Amino acid sequence: MTARCHIVGPGAMGGLFAFRLKAAGFDVSLIGRSRGTRQQELTLLTEAGEQTTMFPIEGQDAEGPIHLLWVTTKSYSALAAATNLRHRFTPETVIITLGNGMGYHEQLSALVSGKLIAGSTTAGCSSPDAGTRKLAGEGQTQLGWWGKVETPPDWLADIRKASWFGSWELNIEKSLLEKLAINSVINPMTALMNITNGELIDDRYKTALDCAIREVANIFRWSGHSDIADNLPQRVINVISDTAANSSSMRIDRQRHTQTEHEEILGHVLEKLGGTTQLEKPTTPLLSEWLNALRQPDPSH
Repeated sequence: MTARCHIVGPGAMGGLFAFRLKAAGFDVSLIGRSRGTRQQELTLLTEAGEQTTMFPIEGQDAEGPIHLLWVTTKSYSALAAATNLRHRFTPETVIITLGNGMGYHEQLSALVSGKLIAGSTTAGCSSPDAGTRKLAGEGQTQLGWWGKVETPPDWLADIRKASWFGSWELNIEKSLLEKLAINSVINPMTALMNITNGELIDDRYKTALDCAIREVANIFRWSGHSDIADNLPQRVINVISDTAANSSSMRIDRQRHTQTEHEEILGHVLEKLGGTTQLEKPTTPLLSEWLNALRQPDPSH
């Protein structure tokens, strides 16, 4: 029997995963912001060529149960997007979220009595226009139950065969924390300096990059994640190398003068990541300056 899934947040990443899940054998419906159900033709551009598929887009007024809900909105919109669909949830509904940053998973989990699968993806995708999604990098996607250790759902067997699937994590929170640490260095810096990921290793940015890595590592070490802190310098360099031509999502959002995920990424690290020792919290002058800058209206707007 074909598994049915819904995707809320049918932008760049939502469109990409619509194609991916359909290729894996799922019956995919998108959920839009307007009322009524319609069909939309989407085209996915990759290095191998392009493919065009028609997807149903359900409105906010649609009825019927949702069994698998993929939330691919920006992280600050994830809770509201899922809550708006709560009338369609059943006791078996599972939410899968791929958002950046942290701080919202607990509330999403509460909506479905703990049946939340959290994800982390390094895929890159843009949306040149409403009907087109352009793959920038296939990346790898990790998934795992949030807050509990259980066997993977049956439908994961269909996804495991896909080249973009990385791993099923028994401790997805650690994977998300690792990504959070990396993003806290790369995203704010590329957004504020308006540079690609690869430009971060230019000599003119070396002092700031080294300082940001050191401050993030100090916070993670203070909060009881020494292994993440120890590995951070090399992990940051690896990601910069692997995504050299890419622009971070925060940079793109800032260029478009739309809300960035600075609170869920840098704000969470600086203000929400709890310490487990009695040691004084490390100072973070550079990261704090960045967070304050990101909280201000973009002067170029």
